[in-house]
Amino acid sequence: MMNRAEIQSWFRNYGSWVIAVFHLVGALGFLLLDGPRSSDFAMLTPLNLLLLSVVYLITSDEVKRPLLYALPVLMGFLVEMIGTNTGFPFGEYTYSGILGPRLLGTPLILGALWWILLRSFTDVFSQMSSNKTLISLATGLGMLLMDIFIEPVAIGLEWWKWQSVDVPLENYISWFVLSFVFTRLTMNGQVKNPMSKWVLIVLGGFFIVLGIFLP
Repeated sequence: MMNRAEIQSWFRNYGSWVIAVFHLVGALGFLLLDGPRSSDFAMLTPLNLLLLSVVYLITSDEVKRPLLYALPVLMGFLVEMIGTNTGFPFGEYTYSGILGPRLLGTPLILGALWWILLRSFTDVFSQMSSNKTLISLATGLGMLLMDIFIEPVAIGLEWWKWQSVDVPLENYISWFVLSFVFTRLTMNGQVKNPMSKWVLIVLGGFFIVLGIFLP
């Protein structure tokens, strides 16, 4: 039986392939399946996000400030819960049941999504600069770009629905501002992770491909 160090080593060597294969299967499933089979397949989405989070957590360097490191999970979920129930700051929208168990109409897995994206962008940009404000700004812009890729796919797959026809501008503004603030507040909890660039490449590619080819 492998110990913790061996498990981490295995995932650091092969984790990129694990997340790439799961997202490739996911993309093919969304593109090739139709009707009830497509709906059933979509219900696996939160499990995929959970797997991604577990791989990322295992491959991280030693976390010296765990509460600060994990804080984006709570921040992301709370702001989504506020947004779902008040329309502020993103605009009026509602989640379907596809993303798994919900609390006050908000899927619990969303906290993990905020966490893994913020940590991945922050890690990548931290390797380019030591200026915390610049890193936070770059992370905000990266999160904004990722949301631009995510929105049409999420709407097409009925993960969530906007009250208005188009995605409101305040959604994108809020994603940038909140991502900047969350990153700046939790920067001292950041640790290095070799999976960061692969998370962004795989997720970005996943949503770009589906955005182009999804019916």
